[in-house]
Amino acid sequence: MQIPTISSQGRKVGLAAFCGAVVVALLGLTAIAQAPREEGSRESPTPPAPRADTAEIQLLGVNDFHGHLEPPRRGVGGAAALKAHLDRAAHSHPGRTIRVHAGDMVGASPLLSSHFHDEPAVQAMNVMGFDVGTLGNHEFDEGGDELIRLLRGGRRRDGLERKRDAEQRLVNTSAPDFEGVRFPYIAANTVDREGGLALPPTQVIERDGVRVGFIGVTTPSTPDYVLSQHAGRFRFLDVSETVNRYAAELQREGVEAIVVLAHSGARYDQGSDGPARGEIMDEAAQMSSAVDVVIAGHTHSRLNERVSNRDGRDDKLVVEARSFGVAYDRVRMTVDRRSGHALEKSADTPGTPHEEVTPDARVESLVSRYARRIAPLAGRVVGRATRSLERERHGQTGGSLGSLAAHAQRRLARSDFAFVNEGNARAELDAGPLTYADVFNASAFEHSVLHMTLRGHEVRRLIEQQFHHEPDVLLHVSGLRYERSGDTVGVISLPDGSRLEPQRRYTLAANQLLVERGGFPALGRGRGVRAVGTDFEAFLRYIESRKEVG
Repeated sequence: MQIPTISSQGRKVGLAAFCGAVVVALLGLTAIAQAPREEGSRESPTPPAPRADTAEIQLLGVNDFHGHLEPPRRGVGGAAALKAHLDRAAHSHPGRTIRVHAGDMVGASPLLSSHFHDEPAVQAMNVMGFDVGTLGNHEFDEGGDELIRLLRGGRRRDGLERKRDAEQRLVNTSAPDFEGVRFPYIAANTVDREGGLALPPTQVIERDGVRVGFIGVTTPSTPDYVLSQHAGRFRFLDVSETVNRYAAELQREGVEAIVVLAHSGARYDQGSDGPARGEIMDEAAQMSSAVDVVIAGHTHSRLNERVSNRDGRDDKLVVEARSFGVAYDRVRMTVDRRSGHALEKSADTPGTPHEEVTPDARVESLVSRYARRIAPLAGRVVGRATRSLERERHGQTGGSLGSLAAHAQRRLARSDFAFVNEGNARAELDAGPLTYADVFNASAFEHSVLHMTLRGHEVRRLIEQQFHHEPDVLLHVSGLRYERSGDTVGVISLPDGSRLEPQRRYTLAANQLLVERGGFPALGRGRGVRAVGTDFEAFLRYIESRKEVG
């Protein structure tokens, strides 16, 4: 199926200055939850009747869904509940609502979607009725050709279409009649060197006689999250420069109400009442005053900020609604019918509790069909957790799942040491029986684990490189301990109490993304590099062999 385009706005992005990817809180960035500034879910109030010379347009936005068709936690989220909440909110603005998303709707998904190549998540998006969306970094996880297939439809045929079922048989889990996305995707700052993606940079949508222009952009740090065999195909241009270019084009075409769909985010500092800080706040401050609203994503934060325009007139809204469908953006813009300008704007980010809605029957049926197909594999008990196992929060290590992953990869590789990046875990594990789906969902990347050899002084250098980033990018470690004083590493000890020897050769395990994109040059000096399996396989085998973890 072809992606809908608008010919007047379908020109490809020309080559411009490339914004180099910044390595901060890398690799696990999109997996790390942000302590939100909560806003309750509440019934959409019926707005006052609009004046005859204005139209009140409502935007309903989602970001970082990551294929969470089922609720990520009890009583909130899930595709059927999310659809019901979006529908209820839309009732307050019949004929005046636009549904949008800001990327990472697929990728690093739970087993229910991932096992079927995220086709179920795409089908659910179609049913949810989005009008326009943009690309996140995780849409590039499996390369450009697979991204194009997800957008345009067709059965997967790249050699990776088969997955093992409950009987360990390889089965093609891609649907022969997969239809692809049925709404426009826009990508203004993504340059595909092979030219196959060919997505328009903008989209204009009319509601109640007024036009709203949308510009889609993706964080230029996307290559940091993508394996090298996929990253080289794409370039990602500066966000604000790209937005300003296309905002001017929209204005030349008579569109004055402008919204940016940006897979780029920010966070609030822990314990601070100050404004959010991060890439999208910096970029929004540099955007043209023609931009009224930025629907953000990537950091799984809850944002509702105003950024002053550079010309000192008015400001723009920056909104982000956490992740996994547990909240959504609700933005209202009062647009002048005569000039097309947004006169007023406001936003909130309601949650999606189940108690407030009846799940959408069509989405519920879709999810149930896939759940029945995967049940024999997903429900297989593979071990037991003696206590709840948590993933680490941003800037912290020692999290149970990160440590377990390091031990598991060391065991799979039969290496002296193993190093695992922050955010390697995608979900926490509750105490009690652990199913195959539980373990997969906690380690959903399926990156190759690489075995290599380093000398002792190179291992020391690797440990020191954790503290060369701002902020620190800390690693989970198995097979050694080290003393730290500020940015200085002291004694490095092995489990038997001996010290690391500078010239001795040691074997080491690390996942492919950490080696290639982690900002740890010492890993690039590894010798005899070979793949020994995936991080998920390591985690699964470790739990199966131990029976109990905790």
